[in-house]
Amino acid sequence: MLQNEKYIEFAEDNTVEVLCLQEVDKGMKDASQKAKSGTYEAKDETGKTVTYLKEYAGMSVEHLNTLNSSPAGQYNDSGFNPYIAIVDPHTLKKMKGLTKGSAAGGLMDAVAEAKATLNKEHGPSMKRSTLLKFQAGVKAVEESLTKGGSAKALGEYRKLEASIAKEPQALKDEAKKLEEKLLDAAKSDLDKADGFIAAGDMKAASALLKPFASLLKGTDLEARLKELLEKTKPAPAAK
Repeated sequence: MLQNEKYIEFAEDNTVEVLCLQEVDKGMKDASQKAKSGTYEAKDETGKTVTYLKEYAGMSVEHLNTLNSSPAGQYNDSGFNPYIAIVDPHTLKKMKGLTKGSAAGGLMDAVAEAKATLNKEHGPSMKRSTLLKFQAGVKAVEESLTKGGSAKALGEYRKLEASIAKEPQALKDEAKKLEEKLLDAAKSDLDKADGFIAAGDMKAASALLKPFASLLKGTDLEARLKELLEKTKPAPAAK
C-alpha cells in the first residue's frame, strides 16, 4: 500500500510518516544473495558512503532502528501487524487506527478526514512542497547574505516574505527569525557607513547606504538610514 504511486503522491503533501519495523538487524545478518541484493550504496548529505535499503529508498538500517525506538510503536494496541495509526500532531493522541488489509484509497480518505478535522481545530495545514520551497528560499537568502551583503539579501528576503503572505503563521514566524539576522547585518553596514561619514568619505557611505532604499521601511533602522543618507548629501552652496 505504501508503495502505491497514487498514495506516494498524496503523502508528499498530506502526511508525515514514522515507520516502526522490528528486528531489522536480525534480518540483515542473513548473508544470502537475496539480502545483499536488497541494499545499495550512496553518498549521504555529508558525502559519507552509506548502505541504504532498496525496499526503503534513502533509509539505512540505522534510520529504521532509530524510528523503531520512537514512541510511534505505542499506538498499535490492536495486536495485529501491519498497523497504521493516524495521530494528531498537536496532541499526539491517536485519531484513528487501521489494521492489515487497508487499501491505499481507504487510507487516503482517512487522512483527508483527519486533516479536515485538524484544520478546523488548529487552522490551515501546510503542504510539504510549500515548506520545501520556503526552506530553499531561506537557504538562497542566507547564501546571498554571505556572498552579496545584507542589502542584496534583504531584497531577496522581501520577495520571500511576500510569497508566504497567505501561509500559516508558523512559517511567518520562521521567516521573522531570518529577518532579525538580516537586520543585524544591515545595522553593521549602517555602522560602517557612519564611520565613512565621520571620515569624510561620503562617496563610500552613499554607495553602502543607497542599496537599502525602501528595504528597511517599517523597521527600527528606517529612521537611522534616512538620517545617514541626509548626511551624505552635499552641503548647500554658500550664497
